[in-house]
Amino acid sequence: MADQVFALIIGIDKYQAGNIWNLNAAVDDARSIERWLTSDLQVPRDHICTLLDAQATRRNIEERFLSHLLNNSAIEPGDAIIVYFAGHGSSIRAPPGWFDRGRGDVSVLCTYDYDTKLPKGQTNAGISDRSLHAMLQDLARVKGDNITLILDTCFSLATTSNDDPKERRFTRFTPTRKATSEDLLAGLWSTATPHKAEPVASRGFTGVSSDSHVVLAACSSGWAATERKDGGNFTRALLALKDARPLHKFTYADLPAELAPYMGDHQYAACAGMNVDRILFDGVPFVPDTRYISVSAHDHEHVQVDAGEMQGITVGTEFAIYPHNRRGSLNGSTGIYVATLVFATWCLAKPKSSGKQTVREGWARVTRWNNQTPFRVDVKYSLFSFFRRNRLAAKVPSNAVDLAEKNGVGVLRAKSAKSADLSVKVKSKELLVERRDALIPANCQSILHIPSAETRTDLKAIEAAARFNMHLYRKQPSRPFAGKVSMELFRLDPSSWRRTSGNLLVKGRAQIVDEKAANSIYAVVLHNDSDVDLWPYLAYMDAGGYSISMVYHPDPAASGPPLRRHSHMVIGSGSTESEALSFALADGADKGAGFLKLFVSTVYTPMTILEQGPTVASVTQPMYGPGSRSKTTKFVPDSALWDSLLASITVVRTTNADK
Repeated sequence: MADQVFALIIGIDKYQAGNIWNLNAAVDDARSIERWLTSDLQVPRDHICTLLDAQATRRNIEERFLSHLLNNSAIEPGDAIIVYFAGHGSSIRAPPGWFDRGRGDVSVLCTYDYDTKLPKGQTNAGISDRSLHAMLQDLARVKGDNITLILDTCFSLATTSNDDPKERRFTRFTPTRKATSEDLLAGLWSTATPHKAEPVASRGFTGVSSDSHVVLAACSSGWAATERKDGGNFTRALLALKDARPLHKFTYADLPAELAPYMGDHQYAACAGMNVDRILFDGVPFVPDTRYISVSAHDHEHVQVDAGEMQGITVGTEFAIYPHNRRGSLNGSTGIYVATLVFATWCLAKPKSSGKQTVREGWARVTRWNNQTPFRVDVKYSLFSFFRRNRLAAKVPSNAVDLAEKNGVGVLRAKSAKSADLSVKVKSKELLVERRDALIPANCQSILHIPSAETRTDLKAIEAAARFNMHLYRKQPSRPFAGKVSMELFRLDPSSWRRTSGNLLVKGRAQIVDEKAANSIYAVVLHNDSDVDLWPYLAYMDAGGYSISMVYHPDPAASGPPLRRHSHMVIGSGSTESEALSFALADGADKGAGFLKLFVSTVYTPMTILEQGPTVASVTQPMYGPGSRSKTTKFVPDSALWDSLLASITVVRTTNADK
């Protein structure tokens, strides 16, 4: 859901006009907001347009507003849109008839070229409150009203600051020297109404209760917004709050009071808009993280964790327990729990530390898998990266005693390449990986080049490979549905959705030619010849990048298991719950491969815990349908059965038969 957040960020310290004193921290504030969005909220960098100092002219701001926000086809109605401004504010005498009583002053944002001469003898009057309101109304009509305007500026000096030059120096306000009300009218946004008389009480950026956006400001009209070298008082407080409290619980209306302890006694944040009772950004960035598993109280000593054998949980698996499962919102662990009794789709766990009080509910993430068969890695010697190779080798345990102390998935250093599942060689800017297990080299390329220039990313790549192999190889020993559940793969015509091939899976393998794959979509047909209804979960495991994604995940709110007894179901039927698959090679690749792994169970269980991102660019790129992320219900221990089925998919650039 971070893909549904877009931002225009503006920060100005240095101004073109010589009579405007420069600020110290507005640019740093803008960069800090950008880091918050990209790091905490995981917003893609190309969703953020940042304009600093000389880039932030009035014309450039308006043009980027149009191109990056208003006319951006990637933004859909309801997506979260953030406009952030840090810099000077000012005021200009209102034109006649601007307000219903008297004239008053108009609040303006000072762009980089504020109060400088324009062609035709005019002066740049910045962006007025009326212009920006019109811009945001235009945006809301096209993209919806989930728009947040964040302003770390002010439009007057506080009365206590008027006679104190030092305080004035740290206030984000500058008086207007040249721009007039006529310049204000000349610079209005095209859809702004120039002569509509508005109530005096509604003037300013926080005086209007708009239905198009919510404004979160450093202060109300008549108050001053200040800064120090470490940032604007308001922005600094906002970032301190997100590091101290879970933001997904706060509405806009809550924020001024929540920010107050971080802002001191001389500045108080303000918010305005008809939608101030919404959660910040309407909750869009704070979606549930599918890596978390629901936890509920079982007895005074144990909790029930809604993951079991089917998800790879074994006795000794360790979990960190958290208060919530929301992305981008502070979420500190309340303790480590250890699985003591494991069933098919859930387990019991107790605190690792004796005497610790058992939680009543929460969300868990696996911190240590305790896989019974360790993943063995041979770290080859390297003359060119000798010290990095030694650091990596030292981080990989060489014996069971050291392994027991490590979090994550169990990885052991192999004594030789012959006994290893994976051989790695450290190079200057990459990790050269050779897959040596029985399954992957037989279906995929054995050599993989993973971009990496430091030990930390070397270890992350090895751990991703270890988790991938663990989920690839594990299966239910009793195989209750062996020979009773099967899987087929068909090519479809993208316009009619009719089948254009027979079953492409032959003895669990399918080869797809990229020239055909580029214009084709595929459907998976699942057959259930057993006497029970089943819940199916289909994962795509990309061997080229070690990513795992759920191609199909059922909705627990469905009326019953989707894969009925003695029946079949189609993944790729054209409905929103059953989107087709599409396979394509990455640029420059001649071959790619992955696996379709089907899990089935007699009760619903969340399987998104398996998902992980790629360590390199994905070679095969499946398009897949949505699945539910809801909390689950409790299960009867002895009633659940599960099984799995594996098929390999190879995508090649061409074959002899096609020439």
